[in-house]
Amino acid sequence: MTKKSLTGLSNSGCSQMLGHLLDQKQDNGAAMMSLVERYIGHFARRYCNLSFHERQDISQEVAVKLLCHGTKVRDNCSRSWVYTVVRNECIDYLRKQAKQIAVYDGSVDPEAEANRTGSFPAISESVDVAVIQRLDCLQKVFDRIEQQETGKADISIYTQYAFGFSYREISKRSSRSVDAIGQRISVLKSRLKNLMNECC
Repeated sequence: MTKKSLTGLSNSGCSQMLGHLLDQKQDNGAAMMSLVERYIGHFARRYCNLSFHERQDISQEVAVKLLCHGTKVRDNCSRSWVYTVVRNECIDYLRKQAKQIAVYDGSVDPEAEANRTGSFPAISESVDVAVIQRLDCLQKVFDRIEQQETGKADISIYTQYAFGFSYREISKRSSRSVDAIGQRISVLKSRLKNLMNECC
């Protein structure tokens, strides 16, 4: 079986899940939304803490995006595409949260209020700002990888690795040898480290 046909089989499962969501047939998209929730959970564990309600909000936004844009990739949906949609939605959600500004009463003198209650925290010390900067960096790194010739395949391999798949499991999904997967992941780790230094 050729590499192209194996990739087609891998993508057909994702396309089928997306089709069930779009058509509201079979499981009505339950399998696709389960995959989305796994990806959101991975993002939350890897990059920042998200409450149950925040995860639900993101899940709903992803579902809307899949329903609105899913027809474009219906016949060629890949898990890496779904992960990219989830990742971008998580980043957008956190950006929106960080931009929410507390509204102060205009009749209160800000200097007097600051002296009474203590100094306002510096922006650089804000946990939200640090998270957003990290996410912005991550977005730049992913964009740089995706622009390269083997970018999509590399992100697919590294995403599976990040989700705990063994080299053997990844090799079966990508029709590469176990040794080749190990070498590719080693190269990707090194590249990620260099890109983090360049982009951040």
